Amino acid sequence: MAAVDTLTHREQGPAILAAGWSRPLLRFLAVFQSNWLIRILTLAVILTGWEVFGRRTSTVTFASVTRTWDALWEMTVSGDLWKAWRSDLAIMFTALAISAVAGIVLGFVMGRYRSIDNTVEPVFVGVFMTPKIALLPIIALWLGFQFNAKVLIVILFSFFEVFFTVRDGIKVTNAEYVDVARSYSIPEGMMLTKIIAPATAPYIITGLRLGLLHGMVGVVLAGFFLEANGIGGLIANQTNEYRMHTTFAGMLTVMAVGVAINLGLRLLERWVTPWSTVEAT
Repeated sequence: MAAVDTLTHREQGPAILAAGWSRPLLRFLAVFQSNWLIRILTLAVILTGWEVFGRRTSTVTFASVTRTWDALWEMTVSGDLWKAWRSDLAIMFTALAISAVAGIVLGFVMGRYRSIDNTVEPVFVGVFMTPKIALLPIIALWLGFQFNAKVLIVILFSFFEVFFTVRDGIKVTNAEYVDVARSYSIPEGMMLTKIIAPATAPYIITGLRLGLLHGMVGVVLAGFFLEANGIGGLIANQTNEYRMHTTFAGMLTVMAVGVAINLGLRLLERWVTPWSTVEAT
């Protein structure tokens, strides 16, 4: 019996030793599965590949990370980036404020009242499906090439994202909650404030996030095709002069602003609607 016990312990020894050696590996794998670590490693790989490719490519068509960073620093110190973004920020916030108010109000109305939605929807869908770039010549003819025209372009890019998201959210809410509320004879005003508004809050914030991100596209394109100023004009002018390091630096600021907007609205969504699991793409 003792021999059997001894043999058993001998057989278990290598397994215990192997388990001891595997614990650090398991800890490493657990840490590696962290989202932040994966993102950092992915970013490091991308930046390394970018730097290597940039050093082996002509500066006329590409720029390395180090040259792009130097250009970004120089434009920040000289104030060129602020000059480019100053007019665009005014355009963006004006257009997005209009898009947010109009998109939420019309989304509520058309999502709540089916007869109005059936009447107006074909017009909205037709404008939404029209490529926005095709409307640029008409907008330039009507409003010129400056502030008002750029605001309208950004509205066209951002309004429909807010409107359709809010409207569809209202329809989902109607199907899930309103019929039950009507069975208890809840007044329309209380239904709107106590049921529909809280239930559609995640859709409203998601619509605002999508509208802001698509509005960024409108801001850049307006600088390309209308008055060549702002961040879009800076990118276009630097590309025409084959200064790819400054072009990439301008593009990085657009990316940074978009990421900051997206992150800020996601945090707002978690704060306003912590119960929600709605995730928009």
